[in-house]
Amino acid sequence: MSTNITIKDVAQQAGVSEATVSRALNNSPQVKQATRLKIQTIADRLGYHPNGLARSIRVQRSHTLGMIIPDILNGFFTQLSRAIEDVASQAGYDVLIVNTDEHLKKEAKGINLMLEKQVDGLIITSAGAFTDYPKMLGHTPAVFVDRMPPANIVSQYDRVLVDNIQGTQDIIDCLIKRGAQRIGIINSAVSATATERLQGYHRALAAANLSPDPDIEVTARTDGSNVPQMTRQLLVNQKCDALFAADNTIMTGVLTKLPDLHLTHFQLGAFDDNEWFNFLPQPIVTAKQPIAELGRVAVERLLARVANDQLPTQEFRLPAEIIPRS
Repeated sequence: MSTNITIKDVAQQAGVSEATVSRALNNSPQVKQATRLKIQTIADRLGYHPNGLARSIRVQRSHTLGMIIPDILNGFFTQLSRAIEDVASQAGYDVLIVNTDEHLKKEAKGINLMLEKQVDGLIITSAGAFTDYPKMLGHTPAVFVDRMPPANIVSQYDRVLVDNIQGTQDIIDCLIKRGAQRIGIINSAVSATATERLQGYHRALAAANLSPDPDIEVTARTDGSNVPQMTRQLLVNQKCDALFAADNTIMTGVLTKLPDLHLTHFQLGAFDDNEWFNFLPQPIVTAKQPIAELGRVAVERLLARVANDQLPTQEFRLPAEIIPRS
């Protein structure tokens, strides 16, 4: 089939306007399903392929979104990437993904790459609390997911987040109701998330008339290398009867150390959930994050901002599901 088939040829064969062909091939709801199917069939038969580059130049859109994530090997971000790709694809967008390994230089390089590719917008899980995103992004729309942008610019961007405070409070409440009285916390190295989850931890203690103890509130390094050591410190040296890990990578580090400790009477809590937690010998209470919903809201909000950059910014807080395992 000739490669010179144009949108005009498809329109003539279908007996519709070129604008209708364009809308149909972009799955516009303005075109009836029967008409869309007819046009798509004719386009396939003729071998017509829209000129994406020409279209992006004409409408100043690439129909591509960028996604900046800190750790693609983390199951949470793997699932989040999939959810975002699925929703974006349904809207006719491709997604470019850059993994930063929590490094600010990698993040900056990734954002620059996305801007060079002329993405229509960015979904960002920030690697740093002090990055000057307005300077880096310019007028490119962006939505922050899972993590807050820096406090000094937070009002300039949409945020799609889990309710870290309530989720953590619910986990600690459950541990206390199961008999725990001295609950250690290994917190995240991500500043905004860590602050919120520590706040939820303190709220639960206060509600149960338990006093906080700074000696059993510790923070993991970004690479998690100190988690096994802190697990021993809290469960053995500090004699905690329960341990809360602020994310799934921290909990993985905790679990690698537990066999060495030969302890039996303690409980675990974790923000994040994995199906294999069902097979742990210890009781564990987890907060399952609504990953698919996070992805959906992030994409829909970003596309709304791409269409109208004058929208007032918003913060979306989604509840976590508490899963108590005995």
